[in-house]
Amino acid sequence: MIAYDPVQKRLALFTREATPEFWDEQWNKKELLKNITSGNTYHFLKRMTTTYVPMGGRMLEGGCGTGQVVYAMNRWGYEAYGVDNAGNTVQTVNELVPHLRITRGDVRKLDFPDNHFDGYWSLGVIEHFWDGFQPITSEAARVLKPGGFLFLTFPWMSPLRQLKARLGLYPNMVAGQRNNFYEFIFDKRHVLDTLNAQGFVAVESYSYDALKGMKDEFPIPGLNRLYHSRSKIARALRGVLTVCFAPLTGHMILLVLRKN
Repeated sequence: MIAYDPVQKRLALFTREATPEFWDEQWNKKELLKNITSGNTYHFLKRMTTTYVPMGGRMLEGGCGTGQVVYAMNRWGYEAYGVDNAGNTVQTVNELVPHLRITRGDVRKLDFPDNHFDGYWSLGVIEHFWDGFQPITSEAARVLKPGGFLFLTFPWMSPLRQLKARLGLYPNMVAGQRNNFYEFIFDKRHVLDTLNAQGFVAVESYSYDALKGMKDEFPIPGLNRLYHSRSKIARALRGVLTVCFAPLTGHMILLVLRKN
């Protein structure tokens, strides 16, 4: 179920609560080691990271899951660390790849000193907290060095979703509705205002995953098949759709922010 919050201009998705146990189930893969090392192919993340943080810098991924990005950043020449609250997953990753600096922890209360990191990646994390993302980004501001960069991704209210909300095509949230909360889809302006107040300045934004934004808002079977297809043609078409339509229909957005 999806519902609209007209006060904060955001959507809320209710399927299943994203607890640490939930994530342990999602990441319990037979070929987990292969999944971890696949992060080395994340060319877009590499380009964004190296654009803003010099090689050799100290990086953190908050909510690192199985550690693909931490693994990749180490390979790219960074001193990379990861934190996640899914205990079984962290333990398994530590056993499979013991040299990775991945620990169990809460992104709202990090066990690192002030001004410690040159960069911080948060990939699809802040939207899963019912009580708000402010403690997460506040901690990011604390552990980042002045001039350090926060790379933040989350589902956003694209122009398509904003239009549907204005037309009343989503049911409104009911007071006290919380059971089975999974994630929010945020208003970009609200997120930026919060981050500005915490000492961040926006440097760049990039919307992506246009096809998911289309199929979620228009559940047409053909779009769903195209989204899940692994063929080369389907991957190429998804890339074209992102280039052409992500500013209008993109499911996710990346914000690059600098700490003052």
